[in-house]
Amino acid sequence: MSPPSAGPARAIEMAPQRSAPESNPPRLSSEPRPANVASPPPVPTEDSLAELKARLASHPFWNNRLLQASRRGALTREDYATVFSQYALVTRSAPRFFHALLTQCDSEPWEARLTQTLWEEWGAAPPDKQPAALYRRFLRDGLGVDVESIRFQDATRHFVHECLDGCLRSPAYAASAFLAFGLEASLPRLYSIFVDGLQQSGVSERHLQFFHRRMQADTSRLKLLEELVRAHVGEPGWFDTCARAMERAMELQNNLFEALFEATRQRRLRPLLEHIEARLPLAPEEPEPRTVHLAELSNVVPFFRQTHEQRGIDFTVDRVPFPAEVLETSVMHVVAGHRTEPRELAHEVLLMVLSGTGRVQVRGTTVEVKAGEAVFVPRWALHQAHATGAEPLTLMMVTDHGLTRRAHEEEVLRAARLKRATGVDL
Repeated sequence: MSPPSAGPARAIEMAPQRSAPESNPPRLSSEPRPANVASPPPVPTEDSLAELKARLASHPFWNNRLLQASRRGALTREDYATVFSQYALVTRSAPRFFHALLTQCDSEPWEARLTQTLWEEWGAAPPDKQPAALYRRFLRDGLGVDVESIRFQDATRHFVHECLDGCLRSPAYAASAFLAFGLEASLPRLYSIFVDGLQQSGVSERHLQFFHRRMQADTSRLKLLEELVRAHVGEPGWFDTCARAMERAMELQNNLFEALFEATRQRRLRPLLEHIEARLPLAPEEPEPRTVHLAELSNVVPFFRQTHEQRGIDFTVDRVPFPAEVLETSVMHVVAGHRTEPRELAHEVLLMVLSGTGRVQVRGTTVEVKAGEAVFVPRWALHQAHATGAEPLTLMMVTDHGLTRRAHEEEVLRAARLKRATGVDL
């Protein structure tokens, strides 16, 4: 049975050529133990492997910003298109990581078993069922990505380069620990987080076949890597070397995911900044009057209502449909004798009193207000409005939410939740 076409020679070709030894990154292999230091008593192999798995399960990597945002449903379909366009290079490079490990094996039986695993995973399945084909369909049909137009970022290329280099420059058992405990063992948990987040963003279940197949895949590949690690248990510093290999893999993944999270924020802000820098008008030469003038308060879009009788909360919010990019304008009606909920917001708020009387609290300060007056609420200042008169208190709110809902994760999540609840796309 033939191995996949991308063989070890390709992995070697991609490895960097270094001329200065002092510039090399630290190897995953262990350093020789000084002669005057006593070796610690041997630890049972299974206990050592269990310790590595426990470290993986509790690793800080699982709390990186990308995974936190995915769990909370704070990433949009467009955000995921940015993330998984870059991650395509990682999934595409997975066979090459194994080829790099193959070059470090000094045993023909191990080479044969690894090659067989490579073939079964990436070559034996029908072309349309292979992981690469499933992933391309996910990008194209699930996220609307033009696969041919993807341009990989430096952070993504660096991750793949370091993984290849780490496997090529380490003993076989250290490279196996790197792949097994640092990459392979984390995939089911990692992909389950992404699947949940993708579904929250509106991606249909039928487009997630790649993830489900990988989560339910046969574990023979992982078991083979663990077996290779066990086979070298007698090597000096075996456990420490394996632990460092796993830690290096998790560090690389964490750095990549942080870079991908930053890429989502840059994608949201880039169009706005480009419009500002290009001095592009947001309106035609003769804009329609309704897009610049609110003649009647009835010319608004109902948005939402919130009530809580025990807390005295009863108010509605309507959107003013001005086509702004940064400013967001809405009208709030507070029922007489009731109040709004206390809020802290990432955006600045200007409250202009259109009718009624009341009071507005901004942190520790409370002011009495009437028609024609205005109140400014700074970012993250706890505030609340109370209608104290016999009539509703009507406030026009002008915020910079158009900016913060792109720049701040909590506001992205809030906008996504409001869209799901109201059907209104902010």
